Amino acid sequence: MHWFESQLAELDRLAAAYSAAQLQPSDDLVGTSASLRTKRGEFIGALQTLVDGVVRIKGIDACAAYHEGLILASAGQLPHADALGALIEDSIGVARDSSTILKLGDIEQLVIVGSASKVAVLNIGPVVLCIACPKTTNLAAALSEPVKAKR
Repeated sequence: MHWFESQLAELDRLAAAYSAAQLQPSDDLVGTSASLRTKRGEFIGALQTLVDGVVRIKGIDACAAYHEGLILASAGQLPHADALGALIEDSIGVARDSSTILKLGDIEQLVIVGSASKVAVLNIGPVVLCIACPKTTNLAAALSEPVKAKR
C-alpha cells in the first residue's frame, strides 16, 4: 500500500469512528460531546496531513478538502477555493443523478479537464478531496509516489 492509499485508509477509519460516536446513546452529554470533538479533531488533523502531503508531490499545485461545499483543509495555490467548493457540490449532484440513470454505482471520482489544468475530485467518506494540477500530470502515477520535498 503506498502513501496515498494508507492516508485514505486512515481517513476512512477515523470517519467511521466519528460516525459511530455520533450514533452512541449516552446519558453523559458533556463526556459524549468531548469525545465527539476529539474524534472530529483527529479526522480534521489527518485530513490536513493528507492535503499537505499531496501538495508536496511533484506535479500537483493544490489540494483542498470540502464538506458540503465548505473548506475543511487546504494547501497550495487554489484559485477561488471557496467558489470551487460550491461548484464541486453542484457537479457531484449532477454526477450522482447521471450515475443513477446510467447505473454506474456510487460516484468515486470526477475529473474536470481544461486546456491547461485539471481538477480531480475524490469522495472520501464524508468529504470531497480536490486535487489541482497541470493537464499533463498523470495523477495516478504521481499519487503512487512516496511523498518528498517538492522540487
